[in-house]
Amino acid sequence: MLQIKSLRETINGEYIRPESVLVDKYEEALSSSVDGMKYLTEQRNLTLETIKHFRLGYHQDYNAISIPIFNDGVLVNIKYRLLNPTNAKYMGEKGAETWIYNEQGMYSGMKHKKVLIVEGEFDLMSVWQSGIKNVVSPASGKDSYGVWIEMLDKIDQVFIAYDNDAPGRETAKEMA
Repeated sequence: MLQIKSLRETINGEYIRPESVLVDKYEEALSSSVDGMKYLTEQRNLTLETIKHFRLGYHQDYNAISIPIFNDGVLVNIKYRLLNPTNAKYMGEKGAETWIYNEQGMYSGMKHKKVLIVEGEFDLMSVWQSGIKNVVSPASGKDSYGVWIEMLDKIDQVFIAYDNDAPGRETAKEMA
């Protein structure tokens, strides 16, 4: 299997990796968070299978859903979707790697010769839950394009489905 490397790995840069035990801690916290589970199951319509597959959790201090991001099975970042945002809805671990979300979707895309690129993690989870497993998300929009984008050259059909708003349309054009 071809391993995707991040830009920082390619240039031997340094970044901070969150402790992998945090994923387990946040997963456990989600099971007792009424607000977190309500957000995921009622507002996002995610099934327990999807929640478990993507190892979603709950960060109590942030009052946020935790979304772990893996590179070749190694935790490289955790993104947080704040449940009661005052300004920004999302935040990530400071100094951590920005990486493609669901890199397994890229490998599946290479195998099936087609891939769907969506704008955000929750968009991806909905598509994945519907049965389309060869789906990825740049996770941070155009700012997270990196070495992984070269893998698209090995895929015959690339579909882009970003949000139907001005920034989404503009970023989809840039991606195309």
